[in-house]
Amino acid sequence: MKEKSKNAARSRREKENAEFFELAKLLPLPHAITDQLDKASVIRLTTSYLKMRAFIPEGLGGVWGSRSLSQTAIEREVNSQLTQILDGFLFVLGPDGKIMYISETASTHLGLSQVELTGNSIYEYIHPIDHEEMANVLTVPLPTYCTNNSEYEIDRSFFIRMKCVLAKRNAGLTASGFKVIHCSGYLKIKQFNLDTLSCYSSTNNLNSTENCYQNVGLLAYGYSLPSCSITEIRLYSNMFMFRAGQDLKLLFLDSRVAQITGYEPQDLVDRSLYHYVHTQDLMALRWAHQICNS
Repeated sequence: MKEKSKNAARSRREKENAEFFELAKLLPLPHAITDQLDKASVIRLTTSYLKMRAFIPEGLGGVWGSRSLSQTAIEREVNSQLTQILDGFLFVLGPDGKIMYISETASTHLGLSQVELTGNSIYEYIHPIDHEEMANVLTVPLPTYCTNNSEYEIDRSFFIRMKCVLAKRNAGLTASGFKVIHCSGYLKIKQFNLDTLSCYSSTNNLNSTENCYQNVGLLAYGYSLPSCSITEIRLYSNMFMFRAGQDLKLLFLDSRVAQITGYEPQDLVDRSLYHYVHTQDLMALRWAHQICNS
C-alpha cells in the first residue's frame, strides 16, 4: 500500500513537472533562461505575459508576445532591436504597480535581470520616499462624464530612484544603492458607455461615474541621468547657464540670459529662482528642489 502511494506521488510530480516544462517553453524568452526557471517563476512570468496581452493585444514584436502578421521582415527586425538601440529600458506597470513587462536592457542600467523584475511590484525596487510619487503616477482622476466606448492616454513624466546593484565603476550616478531614473510615457485608460454601466450599476448599487473607466496600466521608457559634469553639457544658442544655492538663490548667470530673457545677470543674482518661474511650473520646481535636497 505504501509503495503504491509513493508511486502515485511520483507520477503526479512527474506530470506536474512536465506541464511546467511545457508552459515554460511557451514563454517568449530564450530557452537558456526558461530551462532554468523554477515553478514559482514560471507562474509569475506566465501571469505577467497574459496581463501584457490585455494591455497590448498585438504584443511587443519578437521581444515579448506575438508578432503582427502585417509587419514586414524589416519592421519586425527593427521593432525587436529597438529597446537594444535606445539608451534606456521600456517597462509596463499594472494599476497596482506590478511589472507586467520590462526590457532586458534594464540589467545594463540597474544590474537586475528581466526575469527577476517581471511579475514583481515596482515598489520593491524604488526608494521608499518615492512610493507616494509612484502611486500618484498610477492614479487616474475620476472623469466627470463619459460618452462612448473608447480608449485614451494620459501623459506621464516623472523621476524615481530605483535600486541599482551594479558595481560602483559601472553604476554611474548612484546614492545609497539607488539610481535616479527619468521616466516618460502614458497611462492607458479604457472608457465605457454610460448605458452599459447603468445596467451594471443598477444591479451592483455602484455610482456610474465611478465605473465609466478602467486604468489598464502604465507604459513608460526609463533612462539614467547622464554622469557627465555640468560643464560638459553642450549649450546651444537658446540656452544659458546659471548656478544656484541649495535654497535656489541665484549665484551666477552667464551673459546669454539677457538675450533670452531680457534680464541682466546682475539684476538676478541673489534673487530666488522661484520669483521668475511661471505659476503653473512652481509645483514641478518645488518637487525637483525637494528631491535635490533629500
